[in-house]
Amino acid sequence: MTDYTFTPRHEALALTGEVPLWDATRDCLWWLDIQGQRLLSHQPGGKNSAIPLPGQCGLIALAESGRLVLGLEDGLVALDPETMVWERISDTEADAPERRLNDGKPDRQGRLWFGSMDVSGKGVPSGGLFRRDRDGRIEKVLSDIAIPNAIVGDPQADAIWFTDTPTRRLERFDLDADGGIARRSTLLTLPEGSHPDGMSMDGEGKLWLALVGPGELIRIDPASGEICHRLSLPVHRPTMAIWSDRSLFVTSQRRFLDAKALAQQPLAGQLIGADGSCGTGPTMRVAGV
Repeated sequence: MTDYTFTPRHEALALTGEVPLWDATRDCLWWLDIQGQRLLSHQPGGKNSAIPLPGQCGLIALAESGRLVLGLEDGLVALDPETMVWERISDTEADAPERRLNDGKPDRQGRLWFGSMDVSGKGVPSGGLFRRDRDGRIEKVLSDIAIPNAIVGDPQADAIWFTDTPTRRLERFDLDADGGIARRSTLLTLPEGSHPDGMSMDGEGKLWLALVGPGELIRIDPASGEICHRLSLPVHRPTMAIWSDRSLFVTSQRRFLDAKALAQQPLAGQLIGADGSCGTGPTMRVAGV
């Protein structure tokens, strides 16, 4: 595997660009500007667009119906991007203005796993990890979470990967028949200064984890936890990467960068891409939406 040359694909100047989601049906990539409260889209032909949101959004997932599931500050909504019709599907954390939803993806059963985090500025681990079942019921699975990230479902087993960023541990949760955590294990522990953020899987079944700090992507063998490849990026705060059938896309953050850092990293906050592909990862959709 060789390194890649990244170029801007959507110059959106996102404060926190996040959770790129490849939508093969629409041949477009969805992504977020969290603090800018925008749902962004990029089509490889060059068409880019932005949809204003009624608050900060931390996750996007595809639903069985083809709609998008968004995790807003005060709950989950389903959006039909063609008609712009919204449907609220949960009020998770609506009673907690000091928290918002952050990161989430479905597992192979169509259950949506998503987290919440503190936004009061106190940095307290007051968030949680939630599971939305196929029938729409929502259960809080873990408490005392600081920054939930790297949520990815295993397409071959009833399991998910997860990190609470400050712990620097990438964990695997094997699930029982009811979606509870039957076994919890650590796949990888990162060194100080490497802060795990978003993660996705490529078409060869390997995990790609963005590391804030060193400005890297690491490719991980999920069976062994071995780092197969390191890819240096032109941004120091990458938030997540995802493969389409022709490109590797990466989102990143401008927030927290001073004027000097922004001058040194002109691609920060843009959607950047590099040609080539390890194949698109498995598509798992939220059931019952």
